[in-house]
Amino acid sequence: MAKKDKKPNPIDPPKDIGAALFLELMMQMLAFFILLTSMAVIVEEKRLAALGSLAGTFSPLAHGANLSKGKGPAMPARDIIAGSHAPKRTAKELTEVSKVLGIDGMNAIPLDEDKVRVRLPEKIAFASGHVDLSPSSMPLMDKLAAIFSHPEVIEILIEGHTDERPVKSSLYPSNWELSAARAMSVFHALSERGVANGRMIVAGMGDKHPIVGRPDLSRRVEITLKFRPVTANPENKSGIRLSGGDRAAVASPKRGF
Repeated sequence: MAKKDKKPNPIDPPKDIGAALFLELMMQMLAFFILLTSMAVIVEEKRLAALGSLAGTFSPLAHGANLSKGKGPAMPARDIIAGSHAPKRTAKELTEVSKVLGIDGMNAIPLDEDKVRVRLPEKIAFASGHVDLSPSSMPLMDKLAAIFSHPEVIEILIEGHTDERPVKSSLYPSNWELSAARAMSVFHALSERGVANGRMIVAGMGDKHPIVGRPDLSRRVEITLKFRPVTANPENKSGIRLSGGDRAAVASPKRGF
């Protein structure tokens, strides 16, 4: 009786070692490209927040130190880790700008832990009934653009407002168009000074949000800055809040070996 040929076991490793090595190499390259692709689609905000977290944990600098002093986005360190204080710092900086430039009427108010509102009354930036920024407002736009370009600012909402008086202009049929045009003037001024267009949102609010009893303040542009949200109170991996001494040890670990 003739013996049947033994069928190859499908799970047996290939006898060609070169083919096995080639297959292994291809699998590793595929895994590498999948990793690169996943890294490429990470949201920029999450990437910066992760960098800030690492910098804040391992940096030996004292709390509040800042490694990014140049213009434009840089690697965030303590300025991002202490992001819960960024609105207060920015509001103070804007207030100092108004004092230095001798501007009366501009104010900057922290709304909560991640927002600041800047109010520009009409008299600061525009002539009555006009939408173009006045030449005298250009130094202010320079200062605002520098502050708004800080990496911790992730969104800039520019709102135009008017009072309830009807518009008497063939160019602007209503207060909606007038308020939107003024907001766009501010948008273009900031964009020309380097503020990223993708950070800015423009809205015309018309006369629907007046300041009661103050028509001069109702005619205004309001700019709301939104900051990168950051946890101010570090916790360990177990979820237990660290004490002051432990927190200092985490913030500035010893480098000795």
